[in-house]
Amino acid sequence: MKILEKRSLIITGVDIGSTKVSAVAAEMDKDGILTILAQASVQSRGVSRGAFTDLSEGVDSVIKALAKLKEKVGPEGLGNIYVNISGQAIKAEKPKGMIPLSMRGREISKGDIERCMNVASTIQLPYDRDIIHKIVLSFSIDDQPSIKNPLGLYASRLACEMYVISAAINHIENIYKCINEAGYDVKDVVYTGIADGMSLLSEEDKDNGAVILNIGASLTEVSLFAGGNLSDIDIIPSGRHDLKGDLKESFELNDLLGRVKTKIDEFSKKTGKEVSVVLTGGLAFEDGIIELVEAKLSCPVRMGTPRAVKGDISSIDSVRLTTALGLIRYGEARHRAKAIQAKNILQHVSARVVDIFNNYF
Repeated sequence: MKILEKRSLIITGVDIGSTKVSAVAAEMDKDGILTILAQASVQSRGVSRGAFTDLSEGVDSVIKALAKLKEKVGPEGLGNIYVNISGQAIKAEKPKGMIPLSMRGREISKGDIERCMNVASTIQLPYDRDIIHKIVLSFSIDDQPSIKNPLGLYASRLACEMYVISAAINHIENIYKCINEAGYDVKDVVYTGIADGMSLLSEEDKDNGAVILNIGASLTEVSLFAGGNLSDIDIIPSGRHDLKGDLKESFELNDLLGRVKTKIDEFSKKTGKEVSVVLTGGLAFEDGIIELVEAKLSCPVRMGTPRAVKGDISSIDSVRLTTALGLIRYGEARHRAKAIQAKNILQHVSARVVDIFNNYF
């Protein structure tokens, strides 16, 4: 086995599905470039429709996948583990918040933006749920809507609309336990649709309007991106294993795609835009499925292919490992954002020291 040089950062994505557990490890160098180091997949047991049905079997599957991955990665081992979360335990809502700034108006600061986001995302959840994602959909200032970035603008009041995704606490805890039992810590849990978006969509796709249709073995997740962000989801408790007979005549598939079409039509009517559909999950490998889905949805459909993948992975494997690769990209983006934040804090402290020195000396 080749011994690699010292790495700046290793990020691991773990996709826990109903038929397989897939894990991918990647190295991020000092320039922020990701290179796939290794991958491993094992049969999944104890998981159905995104939820655990037998925790001991689920733990065993995760342990096997991470053990195989560690063997391939080498002596430095795994780190920074991000895990997907799926299923009907996922819920979402769109709260709004507003803060007053000044009667005559003033310049909007970063602190104002953070305060407004906190007000909007402070929602009452049932005791058994926890927030996993807070996404800003849009800002508005005074009577002007659809502000992309209010920083530095003058206004009397600032408002924003958020997309808040929550999950059942017990489901989150079960995921943490699976990884902990394998001897590792979880850096974060990520909704599968967000990971798939990181893997499959360009910024242009997210701006123009795109739907990721992930039809797995026992679960279908619909994730709609618009204006650069995830803005709607629908989780359907059926998948490839629920489709009977020929797919062209399948009542179950027609019903599933009819639900997806309703959501797409609602978006197009509201925005005047036509969305593109990216198909991923186990059903995406069926012969003729792209043409079939395209005909049923009456919009462009393409098979999901992960973007800019390099390293120890084939093109077909990258398609099968879409979610795990997206988790790595999510982790890389989070790491980069924290590095920028730390740099900004240091610059702010340095500026304050200079100010104090100038004021007193």
